[in-house]
Formats: sequence, structure tokens, C-alpha cells
Amino acid sequence: MLTFLVLLALALLPLPASAWNIPGHMLSAAIAYQVLQQESPQTIDKVKAVLEKHPSYENQWQARLQDVPVADHNLVLFMQATRWADDIRTLDKAQNRPPWHYVNLPFNPEGQPATVQIREPEPVNILTAMAENQRISTNENDAERKAIALAALPPCGRHTSAAAHCAAIHR
Repeated sequence: MLTFLVLLALALLPLPASAWNIPGHMLSAAIAYQVLQQESPQTIDKVKAVLEKHPSYENQWQARLQDVPVADHNLVLFMQATRWADDIRTLDKAQNRPPWHYVNLPFNPEGQPATVQIREPEPVNILTAMAENQRISTNENDAERKAIALAALPPCGRHTSAAAHCAAIHR
């Protein structure tokens, strides 16, 4: 009976999904870093140079680098940058841009009544933010703005193919 009650309680008390939390972002950055090491090692130095201009580099990331071996500094810098968009949700709310984290795509399964209405995605979402930040990271002359745009991208980014993205930006 106790087992049944525990299972019932778990079923009735759904918990939020945390698939893309800070550790998940850091793991994707570590994977992207390893791919870059193999396929485009020169890109790592270019990305590092950009990220060192990020406002969080001096006041957060640089101190965290002191806790790891020098050989791991670039890896840890990538991992810190990829969590930035989540960190600012609580640490720098002025920089936080919630719509940059998701997109609600319309879905209307076949056979639904005409009364089921769908709406188009909001004009600012993860897809528009990715396009804008990619434009800024490739064309911007302001080093800090470029660094922020790069950190906001999927590893160097997050939910997409990071290594290909980084390599395309910094050829």
C-alpha cells in the first residue's frame, strides 16, 4: 500500500523539467569545445579572445579560472560563457531577456475544429535572437557587444550544433 501511495504522489505532483539547466549548458559547451579541438583548434583562440571582452569575464569568469589548471582555462571559459544567459536571470536582471530562451511554434493537429485557434510565434524568440546575435557576433566592431552576442548564442552556444556555429562565425 505504501508503494502505491508513493507512486500516486509522484504522479500527482509533477516536477518541472530541467533538461536544459546550467549543468546541461555547460556539458554542451564541453562537448562543443572537444569538437573544436579536433576540427578547428584555431577557432578556440578566436572565441577566447572575444569572450575575454565580455563584461562577466572580469567580474566572474576570470576568478573561476583561477580554480582550475591552466590547461583547462579555455574549456572552463567556454563552459562559463554558455551558462551566462541563465546566470543573468538572477544575477543581472537588467540583461535578462526571457523570450530569448524559447519559441512557441503553432501546432494545430489535423482534424481539430475550426474553433481551435493558433497564434504565430512572438516576434522576439530564441530563433530571432539567434539570428540577431549571430549577425552581431560576426559584424560588430564593439568588442563587448560582440562578446555578449557570442555568449548568448547556442554554444559557443546551447541548443544547436555549437562547433559548426563557432567555426562558421570565426573563419
